Amino acid sequence: MPTKRGYPEGEGTAGVGPSGKTADQENAHSAAAGESSTRRTRLNEAYTTYEQVHLAMVGLKRGRATAATVHESASRALATVRTGSAASSSAVRQAAVLLARQVCAYPEADTGGVVGELVQTLGTAAPSTRSEIYRALERIHEFKGVFSASGSTAVPEPTMRQLDAAVRRDLNHAQHHLRCAALAVLALAWMRSAAAAAADGRGLFDVVCRYAADSHPKVRQTALATMARQHTLGVRLPVDTYDDCVVATKDDYEQVRLAAAELVWIVGSAYPDHPVVIHKYRTSETIRLLDDAFVKICDMVNDSSVVVRQRASAILGRFTNVDGKFLSQTFSKQVMSNLRRFAARGPRGYAGRNRGVRVGGGNRAAIPTPEGDADVESDEFRLLDSGAAGAFVHGLEDEYQEVRDAAIESITELCAASADFSAKAVDFLVDMFNDSSDRVRACAIRALTSIGDRALIQITEEQLSIALSAMKDSSSRVRAGIYRFLSVTTLARAEWMERLMSGFRANLERYAHDDQHAIYAALRALGQNHSHIVSIHLARSLLGISEHYLSREARIDDAVYAGSVILLMNTKPPSRAAIAAALPDYVSTHLPYLRDKYPDCLPADVADSVPPRLGFVKQMLSRPRPDLSISRLTLADSQKHVDGVFAAIASALEQAAAAGDAGDGTAVAAALLARRARELEALCTGDSGRDRAEPDERHLAVAHYARLVGHILDTQAAARAPPAPQRPRVLDLAARVMRGAYELAGRTAGLDAACKQALSGARVFAHAAWLAAHDLAAYDHRLADKMVRELLRRMRGAVGATSECARQRLPESMHRLEKAWHAVSRSSSNDDGGSTDPGGIPSDLPLQGFERELAAFVAAFRPMPFMPPGLCRRARARVSSQVQTAVPASQQQQQQHHYQQPTEYNHAFPLRLSLSASVGWVPRRGLLGVAVGLPTRQTLYLAPPAESVRPRQPMHWAVEWADVAVSLPLGSGESTSVRVSVVLRLPAHVPWSDAFVVRGAAVPHTHTVGEYFRRQADPALRYVCVDIADEGCAVSVNPVHVAPPASAHTRV
Repeated sequence: MPTKRGYPEGEGTAGVGPSGKTADQENAHSAAAGESSTRRTRLNEAYTTYEQVHLAMVGLKRGRATAATVHESASRALATVRTGSAASSSAVRQAAVLLARQVCAYPEADTGGVVGELVQTLGTAAPSTRSEIYRALERIHEFKGVFSASGSTAVPEPTMRQLDAAVRRDLNHAQHHLRCAALAVLALAWMRSAAAAAADGRGLFDVVCRYAADSHPKVRQTALATMARQHTLGVRLPVDTYDDCVVATKDDYEQVRLAAAELVWIVGSAYPDHPVVIHKYRTSETIRLLDDAFVKICDMVNDSSVVVRQRASAILGRFTNVDGKFLSQTFSKQVMSNLRRFAARGPRGYAGRNRGVRVGGGNRAAIPTPEGDADVESDEFRLLDSGAAGAFVHGLEDEYQEVRDAAIESITELCAASADFSAKAVDFLVDMFNDSSDRVRACAIRALTSIGDRALIQITEEQLSIALSAMKDSSSRVRAGIYRFLSVTTLARAEWMERLMSGFRANLERYAHDDQHAIYAALRALGQNHSHIVSIHLARSLLGISEHYLSREARIDDAVYAGSVILLMNTKPPSRAAIAAALPDYVSTHLPYLRDKYPDCLPADVADSVPPRLGFVKQMLSRPRPDLSISRLTLADSQKHVDGVFAAIASALEQAAAAGDAGDGTAVAAALLARRARELEALCTGDSGRDRAEPDERHLAVAHYARLVGHILDTQAAARAPPAPQRPRVLDLAARVMRGAYELAGRTAGLDAACKQALSGARVFAHAAWLAAHDLAAYDHRLADKMVRELLRRMRGAVGATSECARQRLPESMHRLEKAWHAVSRSSSNDDGGSTDPGGIPSDLPLQGFERELAAFVAAFRPMPFMPPGLCRRARARVSSQVQTAVPASQQQQQQHHYQQPTEYNHAFPLRLSLSASVGWVPRRGLLGVAVGLPTRQTLYLAPPAESVRPRQPMHWAVEWADVAVSLPLGSGESTSVRVSVVLRLPAHVPWSDAFVVRGAAVPHTHTVGEYFRRQADPALRYVCVDIADEGCAVSVNPVHVAPPASAHTRV
C-alpha cells in the first residue's frame, strides 16, 4: 500500500526510481543542476539597479567573499560596464566599475582579465564611466602592480597599447574630469608603452608639462601632482620642468600653487648648481638654481591664501646650502646692496622700453608696478622681487598662528646650517615672546633653545627685558621654556644679572611649587656661563650680606637663598673659591644640605671651594651622595627597594649592636633609616617629580615603620648617653614611637598578624623607655607599683598572641623584670623600719636592680620584621566644607560672597560649625571623631552622633555633622582661627600610662594612688586620637562683645 507521498512501505528500505537512484538523490541532483544553470545565467546577467550593485559590495565587505562569489560579482560588474544598455543608467555603470575594483583586491579574483575588460570598455563607454575606469585602474595598480614590467599579474603588451591609445585620446577631451583621470593613468601607461624608449622619461614630462598650462585648474593641479608622484617613485624630474613650475606658482587656483611650490623645491634640490640666468633691462646675472628656487618660495610667503603661506613657510626650512646673502635677505624688507647690480645704459636710456611717466616732476622715469614705482632709469636692478625680501619677517608677522609656527620651524632648521643666519634670527625670535598665542611663544622658545645648544646666545638689554616680561606668563610650559632659553644665554654686565635674579626671585615666590626645579637648573647653567661677571660684590648683593656689618644667618629652606647659592657655586673653581672665602661661614655649612636636596644643581667638586677652616664641611661634602635613583623608578620596580629598606634596617641594627655603648653607630643607623624612609615616601607619593594617580599604601606603611625604627634607635642612644640619660629627649622620642605605632596600626587596614605584633612590640618599647625615664624612688610605692604592673600587663598581652619570633625575645626579659619587681614588692612588704622617704619606697630596697633590668631591656630591644601584605589600605579623610551657623542671615549671605571674612562670635555663646567630610578605609563608624584645634593650641576631641555618619560603601563613610558646638576661651580680641579635622579614636591598650606616654609627659611626683583611680575613670583617657585628614580646614573667627538688648527693666 503506498504511503501518502507515493513511496512503498517497508522498514529500512527506500523507494528506487527508474534510474536506479532514490527519490531524494534525484531531487538533490535536479536541484544542483538547476542551481548551476541559474548561476551560469546570472554570470552573464548585468546589474540593472544601483541597489543590486550596492548589495554585492556590502556582501563582499562583510566577509562573504568566496571564490564563487568573487567570480560572480566580477562577471556581472563587467557585463554591466560592457553592455551600456538603456536598462542600466550611468550611475549603475560607475558603481559596477567600483565593484570591479573592489573585487580585484581579493586574491581569488582574475585581476588580469578584469583589467583587460575595463581597458577594452574605454573605447565605447561614456565619459563619466571612462573617468571612473581610469581611477579604478590606478587603484588596482596600487593593489597588484598590474602595470609593472614583471610579475604574475602584469598586463600583456596589447592591453597596454590599447590603454595608451585611449589615454592619448582622452587627454584632448573637452570634459576636464576625464582629462584629469587620464593624466593620472598616463604615467602608468608610459611605463610599458613602446613610446617610452628614453630612459629618463623625457617624453612623459613633455606631455605632462603641456597640461600644466591647461585651461581648467583641476587639470593643472593633476598634471603637477603627477610629476610629484613620479619623484616619489624615484624618477628624476628634468630640469626643464622648473620654468613651468615657477609659472604655476602664480596660478589663480590655490591648490595649483601648493603643488607648484612642492615641485619648485624638488627640482631645485635635484639640480642645486644648475645655472639660472636672470634677464632685466638688457642686463643678465647668473645664480644657482637652488638659490633661485629659494627666492621663488620666499615670494610665496606673501600669497593671498593662508594655506599657501603656511606651506611656503614650511618648505623654506627644507632648503640646504642656500647662499648666505639670500638667507640674510629674508630678515630685511629692503633689498640689500649685495643683491643689486648696476645696469649698462645707452645714450637714450634703456632701448626698447617705454620711458614711462615722470615722477615728482624730476628728470627720472618710473613704471608703475604692483610693488611700487620702479625707477627704469636707475643704474641698478635687483636679483629678487621686492615681495621676496623679508620673507621670514612677513611670516613672523602673519595674522594666522599656523603661518607663524611654520616660519619659526623653518628658521630653526636653517639656523642649524648657518651661524650668521642664527645671529640675525635671535632678535626676531625673541620678539615672538610677545605673541598673542602661547603655542607660538613656546615654538619661538624651542627654536632659540636649539640655537643656544649649538652656541651660547649673547642677548642685549632689550632682549633681556622681553625675556623678563615673558617670565610672567601664565602658562607653565612657556615659563619652563624661558628658563631653558636663559640657560643657554650670556649677559654682558653684572647689573643685568641682578635684574635677572630679581625676576627669578619673583617667580620663586609666585610659582615655587611648579617652577623651582626649572629655575634652579637655569641658575646652574647661568653660573657656569657667567664666571666673568659673578664677583664678590654681586655675591654679597644677591645674598643680602653687608661688607661692614654682621649678617643674620639665612634660612636654609629659603628657596631664593638656595637659588643664589646655586648660581654662585656653579662658577669656575677660581672664582668660586674667592667668593666662598669672602662669604660668611654659614653659606659653606649649608652646602651639604643643598647638595643632598638638589643633587643635580651643585658641581661635584664643590668641596674644593670650601675654606680650609671648615674642614668638617669638606668631610661632609666628600661623602658619596645619597642614592636618589629610587625616585626615578617605576612603581613595578619599587618592590625591589622595599627589600632594600629592610636590608638597611637590618644593617642599622647590626651596626647598633656592634657599636655597643661606646660608639655612635646607633645615631648613624637612625639617620640612614630616616633617609631611606624619605626616599620611599617620595617614591610612593610622587614628590620626586613623577605623577602618580594613587600612592602605594604598602610602601607608605614600610616608610612609616622605617621612621619608627629610627626613633627607636634614637631613643636607645639617648637612654645610654653619658654621663646620665637625657630624660626629656627620651620622653619625647618614646612619645613619637608610641603615637607612631598607634597611628600605623589604626590607619592601615589589612595588616596581617606579624605586622600587628611588630607594632605591639614597638609600643612595649615606648612604654618601657618612658618608665625608665622616671625615678621610681621619688613616687609613692603604691603608685610606682601601678606604673610597673601596667608595663608588665602590656608585655604579657604582647607575648600572649605573638609570633614565634617574639616569643624568643620578650619572655626572657619580661621574666627578669617580673622577678626584679617581685623582689622590690617583697622587700617593701617585709620592711620593718628601715630609713624611708615620706611616702616613697624604702631606700634600702633592691630598686636599683629593677632599674638596671629595665635599662637593659630598653638597650637590648630589637624591632621585629614588618612586611605588610599587598592589599593593605591607608585610612584617609577629606574635609570638604565648613559653614558657620548661628550668625544673622545678612551675614551668612555676605560670607557666601566673601568667604575670607572672619566669622564674628561672642565668648558667652558656643561657636557652631557645620562639618562635611568623606572618609575611606575605616572599618567601624565608632572609630571616627572630630578634632577642633583651639587658638590656645589645645585640641578638643568630639565624637560625632551616629546619625551624622552614613555608610557610602564598605569601609567608606560620609560625615555630615550640622551642629558642632565649640566653646572658645576668652582671647585677646584679635582675629584668630579654628582648625577642624577628622581623627580616629583608637582604644588605648593601657589607658592611664598611654595618656602620659603619647604626650611625652612624666608623671608628677605629687600624684597618688587616688589620682590614679580617678583618672582611670576619665572617658577621655580611653582613646588615642590620630589625625587622618589629608588637609584640615581652618575657620577664621573674630571675637566681639555683643551687648544684651535694652528692655523696660534695664536701669539707665
